Amino acid sequence: MSEVDVSGRVLRTFADVSWPHHLALYSEGHVLVADYGRQRILLLSSELQLQSVLIDTNSQVKLWQPRRLCYNKLTSQLYVAHGSDERSSLWLWSDVISMFHLR
Repeated sequence: MSEVDVSGRVLRTFADVSWPHHLALYSEGHVLVADYGRQRILLLSSELQLQSVLIDTNSQVKLWQPRRLCYNKLTSQLYVAHGSDERSSLWLWSDVISMFHLR
């Protein structure tokens, strides 16, 4: 993942992802990333530096290939569309939407 300027020059890069499938803005320029390949949700700073792994395979809720993110700033809720298991990768859509409260 990279941030580029209007001329195409790379300003910042974050490489520790395996197929970043979807992004959502969090607060103060932070970015939420659905890392489809590694089954996790990341929080990056506005400089594209890892702040934390919010959800991964060790979390209480298991995400199989997270595909879409929606963050509601007013309620601090993050909605993640993902598959329920390895069989969901056969479909192009997600079959589960999980909600997380971020603080």
